[in-house]
Amino acid sequence: MASSLSLPQTTISDILSRLPVKSLTRFKSVSKDWAYLTSTPAFVSDHLRRSSSDPSLIVRCYNTQSGFDSVILLITDPTQNFACRHLAVPSDEPLPLFPKIVGSIGGLVCLDVSPCYASDFVLWNPGTKQFKHLPFPLIASTRSNPIWLVFVGFGFDSFNNDYKLVRIVSFKRNDGLPFVRAEVYSWKEGVWKELEDTVCFDSAIICGGQDGVVVVDGSLNWVAIGLQRYADRKVVISFDMRREVFKTIPLPALTRIGNVKVMSYMGLLAIAVYPLVFAANGNNMNRFEFSVLSDCEDGRKHWTNVVLAENFSKTLVPMGTWRDRELMIKQMGDRDNHPKLFLYDPIDERTKRLPIDCVDLYVQCYSHVESLVSVDGRN
Repeated sequence: MASSLSLPQTTISDILSRLPVKSLTRFKSVSKDWAYLTSTPAFVSDHLRRSSSDPSLIVRCYNTQSGFDSVILLITDPTQNFACRHLAVPSDEPLPLFPKIVGSIGGLVCLDVSPCYASDFVLWNPGTKQFKHLPFPLIASTRSNPIWLVFVGFGFDSFNNDYKLVRIVSFKRNDGLPFVRAEVYSWKEGVWKELEDTVCFDSAIICGGQDGVVVVDGSLNWVAIGLQRYADRKVVISFDMRREVFKTIPLPALTRIGNVKVMSYMGLLAIAVYPLVFAANGNNMNRFEFSVLSDCEDGRKHWTNVVLAENFSKTLVPMGTWRDRELMIKQMGDRDNHPKLFLYDPIDERTKRLPIDCVDLYVQCYSHVESLVSVDGRN
C-alpha cells in the first residue's frame, strides 16, 4: 500500500522533468520506477519541451578546413554568467581528424566523421553520452562517376516524430553541368532511402560550406546559385522533411553582390547579406543586412529587412542565431586585434561579447538543448 506521504505520479513526473539530464541519469540507478518513468516517450518529450526554453551554445573551433587542432565547447548562459566546458566525443574507435558538426536539434548532435564526401555519420547525445554510428549512405563515388560536391542537413520532422539526415550529392555531367542525387536517413526507421524528387536542382546548385544549412519550421534550407530561369540570381533550396520534397525560394536582388547565409529568426526563414571581401575604399559592398521571409496581407511572402548596418570599419560575418532571436556574429579583426564573437538582439538592440578563446580560428555555432532522446530512435 502506498504511503500517505507519497506524491501523485503526475506530480513526480512534473518535478523530474525540470531536472538536468545528469541528475536523471543518477536517479535511474536509485529507483526502478523512476528509471521506467524517465524512459517513456511522454516523459522524454516533456523534458525536451522544458529544456528547449533555455538553450546553450555548442561551438566547434578548428584551425583549418581539414579540422586539425579542433575542440567542441558547450557554453551555457551565454548572455549572463557564461559557463564554458569542453565536450569529449566518445567513440570505440579513433575518428579521422576531428568530427564536423552537421546539426544539433532535440539534444542530438549529428557529426560527420568521414575524411571526404560526407559519407560516414554518427548521432551523439552529449547529455546521456550515447554515441551511435549510422549505416553508410547509399550513394557512393565510383571511378566512372566520381562525386563532385556533397551537402548535408540534419533536422526534426515533428509530424512524424522523426529526426532526419539529408545528403545531397552532385556529380558532373559531360557538359559540365551538375547532376544531383539525394537521400535521407530516418532516425525512426534506421535506414537510408534515395529521394525521387530532385527536379529543382535543374535550376539551382547549392553553394556554401559545411555549416550552410538551417532548420526552419520543419524544413532544411540551403543557399544556392540559380541556373536557367534563375540565372545570375541566388535562391534558397528548401527540403520539406514531412513530405520529403524540395522547392526553390527566390532571394532579393541585393544577394547578387553580397555573400549570403541562410538563418532562422523567430520561426521564420531569414538571410544575412554581408561583404564577400571587405574593402575600405568602398569598391565592394560595405553593409550588413538581415531580412526575414514573412507573410503579407495579400497572402504572399515577402522579404522584410530587420537589420541594416552600413559603412562599418570591420567585416561582420554571421554565424547563426541563438534562441532563434539573437544573431551570432563574428567581427573580423586586423593585424592588431583578434576577431570577436558576439550576440546581437535586433529587438532591443543589445550586444553581448562572448569571451570565447581562439575565436581567431574557424568556428561553427549551434543552439543546443539537453535531452533524454535516444540515438537509437526508440523515443
